[in-house]
Amino acid sequence: MKELERTKRISISAVLFLLVILIGFLTFKRPEYVFEKNTASTLEKIIKKDYILSLNDLDTLDSSQYAIIDIRSNYEYAKGHIQDAVNITSHDIFTSSNMEFLDYLKANGQSIIIYGKDPDNANTGWMLLYQLGYDNVKILCIQTDYIDETFQIKNAPLERPNMNFAQVMESAKSDKSESPIKEKPKKKVVPVQKKKKRMPEGGC
Repeated sequence: MKELERTKRISISAVLFLLVILIGFLTFKRPEYVFEKNTASTLEKIIKKDYILSLNDLDTLDSSQYAIIDIRSNYEYAKGHIQDAVNITSHDIFTSSNMEFLDYLKANGQSIIIYGKDPDNANTGWMLLYQLGYDNVKILCIQTDYIDETFQIKNAPLERPNMNFAQVMESAKSDKSESPIKEKPKKKVVPVQKKKKRMPEGGC
């Protein structure tokens, strides 16, 4: 009798366990957006810098071949923006209407050119879209400002490292003696012996 009850309990537990798994499987939702680019390919793209445009580069492009996206806030966009720019803030990228618009541009072979307050601000939107698989996204390397309440833009200088780190690493691999980073000569440390204190002379 006890064994029969034990068998019933095990059977009920097994059925409940299977039901939980089945419900979990049926209600599981796959993420709507999945990153297509890994860290390595993104870093390789960043090093090339072929996704960065200046205002001069923009002037040479056919306006029918790109769309300009302003990722600043709605307030800043309302104060002033580049002509024909569409305002899509970074946190609004995933709305269905915006994703449809971006997919339409990609399907039609048009470039997505992003700009913000400065290149660092625009970089957030670029990184997000590039990792989602939008190979057609670029950054307009500009600085935005307001002079007498008038919207102004100018080219922003790109920061360049003082040293060519790739060259340094290569030379260090091939021959340490030819490395551009010279080691400072080591100073010889001479230990100094402390003088013993003399006991005071005299007594009480």
